[in-house]
Amino acid sequence: MKTLCYHKLLGCTLLFLACLSVNAQQEEQPRKNKNYFGFEIAAPIKQNEAYEENEDEPFFRGAGFYVRAGFGRRLSDWASVGLHSGIEWKFDPDLTAAPVFANLKIAPKLSQDDEVRPTVSFGYGKVFVLNKNHFSGNFLRGNLGLDIAILDANGSRQSGTLSVFFEISYYHFRPEDFENLSTFNVGLGYTFL
Repeated sequence: MKTLCYHKLLGCTLLFLACLSVNAQQEEQPRKNKNYFGFEIAAPIKQNEAYEENEDEPFFRGAGFYVRAGFGRRLSDWASVGLHSGIEWKFDPDLTAAPVFANLKIAPKLSQDDEVRPTVSFGYGKVFVLNKNHFSGNFLRGNLGLDIAILDANGSRQSGTLSVFFEISYYHFRPEDFENLSTFNVGLGYTFL
């Protein structure tokens, strides 16, 4: 049931952003390099259970760390697809995992100023657990963020993109007796164009 809801949400969001970006696609000027390489770092955060007993404790606490990298191709000035992987450490539960997933990123141009764009990104693939009997499962992620253009030394061409994002990751593991896991992540990324 949850998977069906995720697919409907993904479909509606993609349709909305495609409609929103039709005008931007018609006005764009093609860039010479269509390939990209990017990396991102993020920290999962969760509610601190100790906050209920002691209000001096912070409401949120860190729950891990991840590093991911990926490469792909820009389909247009506002859409790209790629293959991404990385290493993730989760403190609670004690978990080290390596997701491998396909990623679709949409960054529509909403104004004449092309230096800051809102983004939505979806990824789907497999996650491999490295520290607990080496099992695997499905991996799903979605994030919202902002892309900030980084210009070259002459200021005439975009050489990269700095990203700030919020992400929800969902891990559906097999065997079924291991608890599925959802995390809320806050992160930074950089894409070389």
